[in-house]
Amino acid sequence: MTENRPHTGTQVKPGFIIIGAQKCGTSTMFRNLGKHPGIQLPGRKELHFFDENYSRGLDWYLHFFNKKEGPGAVCSGEASPYYFFHPLAPSRIFETFPQIRLILLLRNPVNRAYSQYYHMKRKGRVSLSFEHCITLEERILEGRKEAFYRHEDHSDLMYRRFSFLSRSRYAEQLSEWMKYFPLSQILIIRSEDYFLHTEQNVSEVFHFLGLPAFTVNLSKKHESPGYPPVNAETRARLVTYFEPFNQQLYGMIGRDFGWK
Repeated sequence: MTENRPHTGTQVKPGFIIIGAQKCGTSTMFRNLGKHPGIQLPGRKELHFFDENYSRGLDWYLHFFNKKEGPGAVCSGEASPYYFFHPLAPSRIFETFPQIRLILLLRNPVNRAYSQYYHMKRKGRVSLSFEHCITLEERILEGRKEAFYRHEDHSDLMYRRFSFLSRSRYAEQLSEWMKYFPLSQILIIRSEDYFLHTEQNVSEVFHFLGLPAFTVNLSKKHESPGYPPVNAETRARLVTYFEPFNQQLYGMIGRDFGWK
């Protein structure tokens, strides 16, 4: 497919990575950033180098950032939201690009978990109810994270896909990233703010990347997905479940996202 072919031209290093989180607006952010004349993006969104394709080697990865000849783009990057959840991605990215800028979108954890569930359901990857899935999750994922540390090339679709609650416990994941990167290198955006004030948040990213201001013609606003609302009792239970994790996150970043 044409979109999977790397660019031809002068090879450059990426200046930023949208590391996550899944179902938090990373796709529209990726597209909107690509409209800045100073940014050149790969032909596809998710390269999955630092999680699933690390064994392919750095040359394979960098070929996706070949700069076209002539003036124009001065910055490049990618978006692979699995990075935020993958146990080895933080150390791998730091060892390769210690000065890289990281962009992280975080959404109300209940909504994010439910959105992931329906994403899986639409693709036919799960037939159980949401309540059944989150009840089974801890048992299904037990010991799976540790396997990544034992085998560098380890891959686990169940860990990647059956992680509805786990991916929404943001403080756990962010603490791993903060072992390597200072918060000054991580731009954290509340997804709800991005959905409502997209242009303002995209401009914030341009500033974060050291690029001149540019007004983006937004091609797509965030739209509510076509699935039924989460059961009220389930939502109330999950609000209580996520509250200590949210408070931990707020303390880490010095901001209260007000997720209730």
